[in-house]
Amino acid sequence: MIACLLIVCNLVLAMMSGVLGPLWKILWRTMLPLLLFMIPIHGLLNPDNVTPVFTYHSISLYAEGLRFAAVVLVRLAAVITASLLFVLCTHPADCITAATQAGCSPSVAYLLGSPLLILPAMRARAGVIQSAQRARGLDSEGHFFKRMKALKPLVAPFVLGALVEIEQRAIALEVRGFNSRTVATSWRVLVDSKGQKGARWAMLLMVVGIIVWRIVG
Repeated sequence: MIACLLIVCNLVLAMMSGVLGPLWKILWRTMLPLLLFMIPIHGLLNPDNVTPVFTYHSISLYAEGLRFAAVVLVRLAAVITASLLFVLCTHPADCITAATQAGCSPSVAYLLGSPLLILPAMRARAGVIQSAQRARGLDSEGHFFKRMKALKPLVAPFVLGALVEIEQRAIALEVRGFNSRTVATSWRVLVDSKGQKGARWAMLLMVVGIIVWRIVG
């Protein structure tokens, strides 16, 4: 029940923020393979299966396995919607700046924000590599096995390019004095309103309440 409420709350917040379309597109593409995998596996093979709900010849789907799969899928959907809402609504630079202003060291702040910075660059690089290989005659369209065969020429330059970019990022950080002990300044100024502070405290109290409820209940 709590997971369902969290999903509804996340979708409402996404709609208010104008990112419901991208969030829903990523959500169903992520959840559909999991659903197609977990429903038959647990419905047929869960060790707690006792009550059959559908039988075809000697194959039966059981209520216990379906219930377990549904609970897991709903919880995953709650976590994924919350994560996507954060990623789609928070600029990586704002995340790093906020962590630094909160008292985190620059290393910890960059560790938190670097995945958000790297993902768009990796997606752009993957598109460039795919276009370049297609221009050289690589056929990456068609059935599953044909796509798998075309995956090898795409993976090698992608991985090598990622390693080179990591080295370039490390050099850029050193040039900018990343390990300097002086207090760093930022061009980005984040305004922390009273409403935002109140929302953070409310979410913290909700998390503590849910943990206590799960322990006591």
